[in-house]
Amino acid sequence: MPDANVSVTPYNGSLIGAQLLSAQRTLVLNNFGSSFSGTLTDNDGTLSDADDGLSSFNGASLNYIGSGTVQPGVNVLGVTVPLGVAKPVVVFEAGGQIYFHFPQGPPNLLGAVALVTNITSAPYSVFNPVCFVEGTWIATPDGDRLIETLNVGDQVNDIDGAPHEILWIGGRRMDLPIGLCPDYVRWLPVRVPAEAFGPGCPTRDLLVSQQHRLMIEGSGPELLFGDARVLVPAKALLGDVVALDRDLRQVTYYHILCRRHVILMANGLPSESLYPGPVAKDAIAQDALARPGREEAEALFSDLADMRVPFQPHSDYPMLRIREGRMLRPVARAAR
Repeated sequence: MPDANVSVTPYNGSLIGAQLLSAQRTLVLNNFGSSFSGTLTDNDGTLSDADDGLSSFNGASLNYIGSGTVQPGVNVLGVTVPLGVAKPVVVFEAGGQIYFHFPQGPPNLLGAVALVTNITSAPYSVFNPVCFVEGTWIATPDGDRLIETLNVGDQVNDIDGAPHEILWIGGRRMDLPIGLCPDYVRWLPVRVPAEAFGPGCPTRDLLVSQQHRLMIEGSGPELLFGDARVLVPAKALLGDVVALDRDLRQVTYYHILCRRHVILMANGLPSESLYPGPVAKDAIAQDALARPGREEAEALFSDLADMRVPFQPHSDYPMLRIREGRMLRPVARAAR
């Protein structure tokens, strides 16, 4: 099972887990202890009731309670009312202790006397997917094939038409309970419309996860970043043309690992293969955990941790940050 280092805040009040789910609750700050980091071990990166007794926190068996939001509670004329930005929260019990985990950091408690919770038993993914969506057509030496039909040992073409063997391919279905908590939006795929970047690019709508990198080519990247080919997280391209697909309530993500970082042709648009960082011959190198996309992939596809294949941790193209990639959105719109 993959591990993740997460920050938690212990709750020492008298409520039991089930009572936290019954209704909006006001929890006084005095019942919370000091935050600290611990090791969460989970087989798929998504916490739910199915993990009870299987996942663990700092070695203690974990029981999932729920997820939702918390808001700072302030005193107004003797009444505690929620005020301020709601923050996502995941709540679980381990070793007889209830813990609150804030994936986006804790709420601003300046002036607060309590936390106002809205929690349900809905599952929560503590990792971001970095993948293609089921139904994506991948270029191979035998023509385009749906990603869900590819297997280990098959070959895929890179942007220059050279073949590469698939060392590993994984897929996982995710529910999208949008509306309960703003943080769930990060699971929604990005939809790149057909020909968003010019004729045949892509040939049909392409759906990828928000952190998946797409290649942007042309004079714009060269002028701004000194390279005519750059890799940009799909999330950076959101705008008038590229958008989140907010209609989906379930999605299956797939990713492909080759011996090196490959720029595949996905629905005719250059898109990266999995870039997990260095993979040693006998085990995944520990420093790979800090590399982009590595932690998410290991969490979503736990069998990756058992691979015994060499991977060359090198990319031939610059990888832009989201704030840098946003500078290329006008290029995409102008080319439409």
